[in-house]
Amino acid sequence: MKSKKIKSGLLLAAAIQTSLVSTAMAAEAFQLRYNLAGSLGGEMFAPPDQAGWAGGLALTYMDIQKITGNDGKPLMQTAPGGVVPLPAPAPSALYPSYASQAIEVRGSGTMPQWNLGLAFLTQDKFGGGRLAFALNIPYATKRQYLEAVGTTPALQWSPNVPASIQTAVTSRFNAQYQAGLSKMSDAETGEAVGLGDIEAQAGWLYNTEHLRVLAGASIVLPTGKYDSGAGPDVGFGNFYTLRPAFQLAYLPTPDLAFAGKVTLGLNSQNHDNHLRSGNWAGFEAAIGYKTAIGILGLHGIRVQQYQDDSNNPWGASRFRSSNVGVFFTTKTPIMDALLTLQYMDTIDSRNAKHGDFMQIRVIKLFQ
Repeated sequence: MKSKKIKSGLLLAAAIQTSLVSTAMAAEAFQLRYNLAGSLGGEMFAPPDQAGWAGGLALTYMDIQKITGNDGKPLMQTAPGGVVPLPAPAPSALYPSYASQAIEVRGSGTMPQWNLGLAFLTQDKFGGGRLAFALNIPYATKRQYLEAVGTTPALQWSPNVPASIQTAVTSRFNAQYQAGLSKMSDAETGEAVGLGDIEAQAGWLYNTEHLRVLAGASIVLPTGKYDSGAGPDVGFGNFYTLRPAFQLAYLPTPDLAFAGKVTLGLNSQNHDNHLRSGNWAGFEAAIGYKTAIGILGLHGIRVQQYQDDSNNPWGASRFRSSNVGVFFTTKTPIMDALLTLQYMDTIDSRNAKHGDFMQIRVIKLFQ
């Protein structure tokens, strides 16, 4: 009878922890369909009169150190309280209870991602600018590590239960509670490899000696490897994101440029779990200076949701991330292509993955 009693309590604890686990990486896994390595670089100095085909290849390395909660601190989740049933004929009034408590969710991981891009600029002009069309195809290896950390809550006992029973049940309850946390960690830890979410873009590009203007939109398709169950995914989910964007660069002199970009993210509902990630806005700014060896610059990003998530177990869970970094762009003499190196570091975040983002990209224009 004792073993049956203990087993009942352990199953209950496991069920509680499984409930906690299943929401640990909900929504878009605490990220958005936005390049946090930055998209503004030395390309803002590109000659104004270009047309034809262009190809690009980029390698982005993401190193995530933590996941933040709504207060910017490490992500916390409340594990519910409950009772541990005792075997018959013990009445329910003698069942020990335990209180709810906060569990820390420690998340980290890495993801190297390749992006292959192909673009076309029309020879003809429309309203003084050229039409631009592009396709962006990602392929990534995502390694995710999750650890749920929390002390076992104390069992509250009736004085009518013998001390020997209390000691035995408490010992086994502690072991199973911690095993439940380990099970949560194991379920969300792993590696995923495959195609990411493909993006199709269209826009209008207007260039003068001092101005570079790009207005357009892209649609992100749910082509990436994705499973609504626990564990890492390369894709973001079974939903679409429409991203209108406006980008402006100003060159007061041939050697100095300022650039800014505004992007909106409009999400549809995820058809697999009926969760809808709230719409968001992204803001980028950059300054670049042309030297004898290439273009050196500083850039920053602020991305945040302006709308609550719907049907998210974490609640409103509004994403916010602020990042700053540097970039260097030069022209490769052999390939006659633009080579850009850039780095971004997260300085503040809410409900987001927090880390470093590095990228190397090559863009070649075929005329």
